Amino acid sequence: MTDTEAKYILDSEELFKIRVIDSLADAKYEMFKSRNKFCAIDFMLLNQSNLLSLLIEHKQKKINAADYETFFIGYSKIVTLNTFYNKPILLVFECKDEIYFCEFGDDFITRPTQLINGGRVIHIDKSECGTGFAKLIERIREILFL
Repeated sequence: MTDTEAKYILDSEELFKIRVIDSLADAKYEMFKSRNKFCAIDFMLLNQSNLLSLLIEHKQKKINAADYETFFIGYSKIVTLNTFYNKPILLVFECKDEIYFCEFGDDFITRPTQLINGGRVIHIDKSECGTGFAKLIERIREILFL
């Protein structure tokens, strides 16, 4: 495969972006993907009518989340989000069986941490999460119409 061919392969984040924009089906929204591979945020979604914005961190998980009670996210990412980014921020976990999402809150930085595979993580209980792509779109619309 040549470099020219490789740039047209859609990764999971690009597919997610296309799906969100198509579901919003409204020209007043723009969604920008971070160009920095190591950025703590994957997307900024902008409502051009009122200039409200939403940041989204997208995590592709190769699990059936129905088999688990919690999601893990790196504590260093939590520190970065808390220090450098404005809210609202949605954390989206795209799993094999479903999409789960939660709003990043001020309490995340104070949650207990655990070491997993040599890294500090926090738990996000599934009960804190919304479930389903339609509910995600509904929540996005609520946030961007405040």
